[in-house]
Amino acid sequence: MKNILFIGNSHTYFNDMPRMVQELALLSGHTAAVTMLSHGGKSLDWHAAMEQTAFNLRYGDYDFCVLQDAAHPFAGYEALSDGVRKIRALAGENPPQFVLYMTWAEKAKSENQAEMTAAYRQTAAEQDLLLAPVGEQWQQFRAAHPETELYFTDGAHASPAGSLLAACTIYTAIFDKKLPLTNPSESMVLSRMDAETRDKVIRFCREDVIKK
Repeated sequence: MKNILFIGNSHTYFNDMPRMVQELALLSGHTAAVTMLSHGGKSLDWHAAMEQTAFNLRYGDYDFCVLQDAAHPFAGYEALSDGVRKIRALAGENPPQFVLYMTWAEKAKSENQAEMTAAYRQTAAEQDLLLAPVGEQWQQFRAAHPETELYFTDGAHASPAGSLLAACTIYTAIFDKKLPLTNPSESMVLSRMDAETRDKVIRFCREDVIKK
């Protein structure tokens, strides 16, 4: 079983995204457990100062830890890199494999994605982290399927389809396997989504080459 800790903010907990990752894993024949430390609007630097973060990293026996920094506004490469280093320092001698969850730019400010992408890719490379390039996938999916709305009504958070795109990208980064095509009718979260939209997102992520 893979034990996965998610640390982030509303871009992690919106639409119960970690549960989507768990369900995708289960549909692929894996067993996974997910735990979430997420607080609206908070950065990795904030999480690094919280006792629950240190406790979970040292004693939670996690295989993977998915890290998501504040996105809107995005504080830049130095803040991201520093926050990641602080979180990693809390893990002790037996750290989990860290996965950097690249977020997306606001709908009205798509030009901001380039800075976010560069910062996340540089941090992942410098600190030898797995990368879940959600922001890049987000741009590519919107270009390929403009009829499908990835944004919530506020133009910042994810719609259910956007959260599924994030979950698919994170699943691929962790398990390094193609997504399942199994009927998700027994899944608690995935079964509540519009079937056509759900299958479109999963098919896109299966067919697209997700850059590591």
